[in-house]
Amino acid sequence: MEIIDYISLYWLIIKLMTFFTVIILFISGADDFFIDVYYWIRRGFKSSIGEEKYPNISTQELINHPEKPLALMVPAWDEAVVIEKMLLNTLKTFQYKNLHIFVGTYPNDPATQEKVDKVTAIHHNVHKVINKTPGGTTKADCLNNVINYIFEYEKASDIEFTTITYHDSEDIVHPMELKLANYMIGTESKDLMQIPVMPLTTNPLNFNGTHYQDEFIETGFKDMLVRESISGYVPSSGVATSFSKKAIATLSRLNNGIVFNTKSLTEDYDIGYRLLSEGLNLAFVTFPVKVTKKVKTWYGTVEEREVEEYIVSKGYFPTKFLQAYRQKSRWMVGIIFQGNRDIGWPKGLGLKYILYRDRKAIFTHPANLFAYIIMFNLIYLSLTYHFNDEAWHFPEFIPEDSWLWILIYCNAIFLMSRFFHRFYFVNKFYGFSSAILSIPRLIWGNIVNLFALVRAFSQYRDSKKGTVKKEVKWDKTDHEFPDEIEITKVA
Repeated sequence: MEIIDYISLYWLIIKLMTFFTVIILFISGADDFFIDVYYWIRRGFKSSIGEEKYPNISTQELINHPEKPLALMVPAWDEAVVIEKMLLNTLKTFQYKNLHIFVGTYPNDPATQEKVDKVTAIHHNVHKVINKTPGGTTKADCLNNVINYIFEYEKASDIEFTTITYHDSEDIVHPMELKLANYMIGTESKDLMQIPVMPLTTNPLNFNGTHYQDEFIETGFKDMLVRESISGYVPSSGVATSFSKKAIATLSRLNNGIVFNTKSLTEDYDIGYRLLSEGLNLAFVTFPVKVTKKVKTWYGTVEEREVEEYIVSKGYFPTKFLQAYRQKSRWMVGIIFQGNRDIGWPKGLGLKYILYRDRKAIFTHPANLFAYIIMFNLIYLSLTYHFNDEAWHFPEFIPEDSWLWILIYCNAIFLMSRFFHRFYFVNKFYGFSSAILSIPRLIWGNIVNLFALVRAFSQYRDSKKGTVKKEVKWDKTDHEFPDEIEITKVA
């Protein structure tokens, strides 16, 4: 073969890649566009009937609602750096008196135990739980030990917790989160309540950290609401999730006495499905409350004003590329591969559709990579034709009468919708400058997600090799917690 034959073969591969990419992105784009349209129709309908806020109570009514005993679980493996600060801030922040906190530690982690002991010595409603198995184990294993301790504590103290909530050791809690959980579980008869998670970063130009903001805020305030409306399936986010005792008992019964699934890297993800399949009531709640805060005016002074803010859980996410894609690969193993293994494709068109959206990344992330490759090749080809009149001209890449152009035009519309919605939600919660940066962060997020998918696929494939099947190893993420001055800026 001559050099021109190799070049022709190369461009044939690029052309086939284009067909695959355009079709996959069209299917995925149409799916995302449907979610966008559904969101606005649902929002308009809710507004027209006066139900744009759920639950439909005032901030003062939520504050005055009678408190029932509530247990908060915090798993803490190798968290000596953050756990004491997190617990003290949580105790200081929560506007909830009828609260007991149970911290899961490990026998081979004395540094974390020491920090927890400092808190328990002062606050007698904080309890240290030592895991039966040395760390690190999975988060699910730690939570199971904490749950068992709570059951024993209930018998010994004659206290019955009506709501059990969990948080991670890096979370910055909202003062009224437990008030909301108490109301939703105790009065609205919900069995699982999840609130949005709002990522924080110290450097707005660090795309590794800030792309979490963009993804989580749009998902939490748009996609999750549509998801719940279509299927009723609300997955736990792994933090800021509250359960009824009925939900805990149901999970225990379904898993032979074990509440959280230790065979999944995302035990929080399949919790919602297992509860939904048993007919329990789940809710993703975006609830605004009125609070008095010090705000900086446009002319530089600081004033106390009543502002409206949503009850969310805040926390810092990885700011290094390696940490980010390793964390996301863990999520992908649990949601895409283990989710497909453990949940499959259950009955119900709405539920199947939502599970497809969770798993479509296995096709869309490679398609995004191919799109970048195709774009760079077309730019190179155009520049070659422009500056070199003697360059070899290949047949038209995409003929003018090709049906592919229709899909490309549709994909352009879908992409504009993506830009608009990403800008809209980021601007609403993080401000205009961050919203502008969210557009290039879409590209960076695609790169992180692609690396995460490759690693997740490799991990899950390797776990299936050999005669003895083994579960994918759990990657722990290093956490950080802000000091008191920084908390006042982000809380």
